[in-house]
Amino acid sequence: MTAGAAWYESDRTTFLSDDLKLVVGKLASAAAEQGLHIESDQHEEWASSVGFLQSQLADRMREVEILRATLASPELSDYRHVILEYDLRRRGLRLDCVLLGNGIIAVVEFKRSTVAASDRDQVTNYCINLVEFHEETRRACDQDGCIIAPIVALTRGKIPPATFRPTDFHNAPWGSILRHPIQCDASSLHEALRESLKCRRGFLPVSSTQWLTARFAPSSTILDAAISLWGQHDVSAIASHAAPTELIDQCTNEVADLVVQSKHDGINRIIFVSGSPGAGKTLVGLKLAFDPRFRSDAVFVTGNAPLVEVLSAALESSYRSNRGNRGNAISVPSGYLREDAHQVIKMSTFKIVKAHSFLGERGKGTSSADGRIVIFDEAQRTYEKGREVLRKKLPEDEATLILDSLERSYGKGVVVVALVGHNQAINNGEMGIVAWFKAARARGWRYAISDETLALPEVAKSGNWAHEPNRDILQTGHLPHSLRFYRNADIERWAGSVLADDSNDAKAIAHSLDEKGDTIWIVRDIAKAKVWVKEHRVGDERAGLIASGQARRLAAEGLFVELKPDIAKWILAPDGDIRSSNMLETVQNQYQIQGLEMDYSVVCWDADLRRENGQWSAYKIRGSGWQHDKALDIAKNGYRVLLTRARKGMMIFVPRGDVNGADPTRRAEIYDDVANYLLSCGVRSY
Repeated sequence: MTAGAAWYESDRTTFLSDDLKLVVGKLASAAAEQGLHIESDQHEEWASSVGFLQSQLADRMREVEILRATLASPELSDYRHVILEYDLRRRGLRLDCVLLGNGIIAVVEFKRSTVAASDRDQVTNYCINLVEFHEETRRACDQDGCIIAPIVALTRGKIPPATFRPTDFHNAPWGSILRHPIQCDASSLHEALRESLKCRRGFLPVSSTQWLTARFAPSSTILDAAISLWGQHDVSAIASHAAPTELIDQCTNEVADLVVQSKHDGINRIIFVSGSPGAGKTLVGLKLAFDPRFRSDAVFVTGNAPLVEVLSAALESSYRSNRGNRGNAISVPSGYLREDAHQVIKMSTFKIVKAHSFLGERGKGTSSADGRIVIFDEAQRTYEKGREVLRKKLPEDEATLILDSLERSYGKGVVVVALVGHNQAINNGEMGIVAWFKAARARGWRYAISDETLALPEVAKSGNWAHEPNRDILQTGHLPHSLRFYRNADIERWAGSVLADDSNDAKAIAHSLDEKGDTIWIVRDIAKAKVWVKEHRVGDERAGLIASGQARRLAAEGLFVELKPDIAKWILAPDGDIRSSNMLETVQNQYQIQGLEMDYSVVCWDADLRRENGQWSAYKIRGSGWQHDKALDIAKNGYRVLLTRARKGMMIFVPRGDVNGADPTRRAEIYDDVANYLLSCGVRSY
């Protein structure tokens, strides 16, 4: 895929002649197309920054600099192209302004009235990301001697006269970037741009066409650093109690062998790995993404945005906590100095990507330098044709668009590793695994899948795919045992029976859990649930409150599911930090917590999933009250996620509701029916 896209771009002459309202209008239109709401003050900031930038580039010098305007004019004309709001998609960064010139790329970040250290770090980070991931930027710097100038410019207020250091650059491999961001205001931006030109080492123009169409292409050094960091530093919040078992290693090795085979024989393949929640599918995918053999080809893509955030934060945290014991692991092999480690750590998680950031402009055949081997976590979540995503309807189902884009980008030897969870549909419009079968058949791709995966109910009912001529048999492609509730594998079976209205089977499983000391508890008082957690959790163990995203009447219990705390801080922050899950003050829903785990969970049950006529019924809050929801499977699978997050112990909190009958949205009998059914499924009162 291309590295990014701009909301506005033009050559310098056109930019100077364009009407101010036209420029701002193009920015607003681009924002609207991406589903962003533009506040009036954002319009004002754009208008202000664009306006004084136009005047500066037109050499409208002020006061004492008027005399120098004549000499400065031809110097500033070396900035040949203007790019506004450049979206470096895969990195989730949007740059206010990029000026492409002869031997220089200036990155200008506009601020309103003050400049802080964080602002200087921000614009420096933009420049470093361009060097590490933007193919044409790196080529221009390496081959043409191009430099990069970070500039922070105030749209209001004044900046004291700056001391420029024209020969002071960062250490390798960022030696093309000016070390100290230049600070300026509206009246001194001209000086900042002019002084930046004096730092040049070459004068070849940076091609706007090549720059705007450049690929996202990680540098070799950042690839080495990412692999080194992942391999040497434990991400304990993700992998604790889920160390790879023999089956996981066998699965990873078998998939890796097929990936190597595809590269050699030039055959496009989809490789399916299925498993229960917590069985290790994500670990298999991450091991493949960071396998040194696939260093420049593999990327781990997931629609689970919270997982990306937690993985990134956990990797950075674990490196910092272990670097004293393990030394500076990334300095020597990758060419980075110790003082730059914090930047490298933040960037080295680029192999873990949010799905929409990776896909970018679907179906346009754009490519990525590290996307020939694409590992899709929760691949069953691909959406159907016509589903609206980011305010645009999909022209085809997502599986078809993905294969089409990869095929047109790379041709042959492309591999998609589809990590498939079963009984986990939690969104409307998800097609499931059948979407990948159909897309593979339509394009003649081979696919490898185990008999166990094909036997899963949701796969078997979609058709007989076992005897397709393009099928290869995978021996270890299904991971049946959860590593999350690590002392037993029965919690998954228990949750399945509960949600399948099979209380007898659930009760038998619960009794077997009791005998092992793994009792599932139920409580009607949230304060007692918190006491239970505090009595059991020790040391670095994690605990937290979780609930359905539709559980909006839990607000009466002080639990607000519409408040979405920062998931990385929630799952990683230590005791005493008010953002930590261990404080038992905030609640996460199934969308945020899916793919993550904790030692002890309190599952908070609301009236969105209730008992009616001896079976489950789903409801949603619409307007002022509950209304029946036809998407029962979606609701049940949401609770399936909640019931399978714990590694060691689980408490289910079912409120008593409004015992006085004044609140129709919290009728006591609704909650009593749920509690009584769970008791019939073998849970024990606390």
